[in-house]
Amino acid sequence: MKHRTKALAVAALAAGCLTMATSPASAASMVTTYEAVNVRDLPDSHSHKDDVYPANYTVLGLCWQWGESITDNGYTNDVWVSTGVKSGRYSYWISAVYLKGDKYANMDWMDNCGNR
Repeated sequence: MKHRTKALAVAALAAGCLTMATSPASAASMVTTYEAVNVRDLPDSHSHKDDVYPANYTVLGLCWQWGESITDNGYTNDVWVSTGVKSGRYSYWISAVYLKGDKYANMDWMDNCGNR
């Protein structure tokens, strides 16, 4: 499937990035969906849909960023997690409202794509 191939490529890329990491702020975390989630080019629901990750799918979250607020299942969240890089920029965004864990999908609060 398309998202599995992409996830493997992202994991390999992230593994390389993690070995180059010099601080905890550049560490990535595994995140897990609790239901199917659209994968977007940018952190908003109107950007190009690249893929769909199924429920209970675990993927490497490279970092998070604030974006469009999404409300679903009684929760609202404006945090989006990047699961890949496209054309030299973070991409393959998923709304954290669909991820297990806290508001940041249990990612370190410093893993915010350099937008402090």
